[in-house]
Amino acid sequence: MDKIDLSEVCQNYRARVIRVTPLDDCYLLETNRGPKELHVWPRVDVMRWSFAWRERLARLGFRELERFIRTRDSKPFVIVGKQGVTMTDHLRNVATYQPQMDTTFQCGRVVAMMHQSQQESNLLAGVDYLQQEQLKSETEWTRAKALVESYRSKFRKEKGEKRWVGSLMEPMLQRMERSTTMLSNDSITADTIGVSHRDLFRDNWGMVGGKLYLRGFFRPVLSVQQRDVASYLRDIYLKNQDLREIDSFLDGYEEVKPLSYGDYTLLLAFMARPREIWKSVESYVKRVSVNEDVPIAGIEQALNSQQSIDALLRHIADRAERPRSEEVHEPL
Repeated sequence: MDKIDLSEVCQNYRARVIRVTPLDDCYLLETNRGPKELHVWPRVDVMRWSFAWRERLARLGFRELERFIRTRDSKPFVIVGKQGVTMTDHLRNVATYQPQMDTTFQCGRVVAMMHQSQQESNLLAGVDYLQQEQLKSETEWTRAKALVESYRSKFRKEKGEKRWVGSLMEPMLQRMERSTTMLSNDSITADTIGVSHRDLFRDNWGMVGGKLYLRGFFRPVLSVQQRDVASYLRDIYLKNQDLREIDSFLDGYEEVKPLSYGDYTLLLAFMARPREIWKSVESYVKRVSVNEDVPIAGIEQALNSQQSIDALLRHIADRAERPRSEEVHEPL
């Protein structure tokens, strides 16, 4: 937790603080105006951006989210040195959100509204974050090729588990190459690239009074909006493996913010990364190279997840090929 003078910060607000409890990601305040949360932002520009999209989203009609409480001077945040501090209401009774057909459509609409609100800001440039994703993908692919070459030179003549792991490496490299290539596809245009949170998950939703509630994003790692959607679709599909929920979410999203062919290309590029397989294979190789006894259960589990993701990839690729008011592109 960042070191700040809490008493000085709290004096900026109308609430009288009774007790302060440090949590993992914020301070929980008991005040005469109810429980509050105090969040410290390492980047002031991200805090300003977050305030702007929250207010725009509320003006669009969705108010079930954490908004910044204003100070005595009507400011939405406090600047302390090079950091920012915000106060929000703390909700005690937030029920766990379980994706279902009747809520995923609304989730899609809200996420699209959030992305529209974020894209209206000029504080952060989406193209910069896409370039970061492209560089990261290329770097990781290069690292994977070096690791595979090292493994093959050392264990080429091995049998059993080591040979089986080796057989997984070429398909893994092909997936990484495909993902890297798609991230630079010509169908992706700068005007469709907006900044959002790198990963949106089910944990960012709750149920309050029977209504969907959007929560979190107080210390966000940022990326492009298409990664936001890709992460969420992966998350809900691995939970229930119901393609109808995927279509429901995307139908809701596209009702507000239609997806272009380039948007779908980016979605598939992020989903195509064999994240679980690469992570488990890399861990296996590092440990087996120093003669550690390494179980392959993690790799087997990663393969099962990848099979599910492959079904999701095919479904979204088919959806992307539906007739749309754009020029014909090479099939994804």
